[in-house]
Amino acid sequence: MDASQLSHVALFRAIQDFDPKGDLFHELLRPWMEGEREWLMAFARQTTPAPIAIEDSWRLYALSRINQILLMAFQQGTYDSWEGAPLTLPHYLAFMTGLGCRVVDEPAYSPFFHEIVEIVEADKTQPRKDYVDLARVDWPALMIGPMLFSRAGVAVSCIAGKLRPEIAASSTLYWAHRRKFRRTSDLANGWGSNSQWRTRFRRDYVVEDKLLFNADGEYDLNDRTLPASEDGLTRAERVELLTHGCFVSCTKPDDDLFPYDDRILLPRDFQ
Repeated sequence: MDASQLSHVALFRAIQDFDPKGDLFHELLRPWMEGEREWLMAFARQTTPAPIAIEDSWRLYALSRINQILLMAFQQGTYDSWEGAPLTLPHYLAFMTGLGCRVVDEPAYSPFFHEIVEIVEADKTQPRKDYVDLARVDWPALMIGPMLFSRAGVAVSCIAGKLRPEIAASSTLYWAHRRKFRRTSDLANGWGSNSQWRTRFRRDYVVEDKLLFNADGEYDLNDRTLPASEDGLTRAERVELLTHGCFVSCTKPDDDLFPYDDRILLPRDFQ
């Protein structure tokens, strides 16, 4: 079949089965992106976090799964034995920007834009303004219009502050399906080979000078009267899990939680 005619699921499986000696970008990704670009660029023109059709959410989720297995080419770790697709970072960026995504370069660490891949030793001789510093960027953040599509994968350093290195670099990462460097969990887990693709995509937005996390969440964590969740998490712990996608300081068990119904709107410079 012509690569441009593959469904999202078929492309996902074709990437996994692709010959490591082949040219993934030119043989598979570039032809496919031509057919997807028009829809994604039209979606990018939606400038508010208003509810979207469930079919559009499923389509974004499927694209996010494709993105996640492509990103494994730039990861190291032992939680997944697959070596990753034969892909260079320039070809990855050519594919994602060719679809209509926009690369975002945020110089200061933000859990909205950055996913922690590793904690590295801080340079204690340098003056510090923030409690967390970016030490390395393994892949960049991507946006579709005002909506975040994919966070950057980064190594960070921290002398003292809100991050506990032994937790921030290893706790379960939610709203994620596959990583080499840590455990993951998302709403597709446990469903069949077909039904898993009917999973809602998490939508995060830049809204003027604020950041909206999980626009479709039912429970507004700005409501300080919310009781502890069924998971036994306090409001502050729920905010930590929602904004970072994982625990970064909380010492409670992290492997069987359900943060998917929470949302919050925060200032862009929140800490």
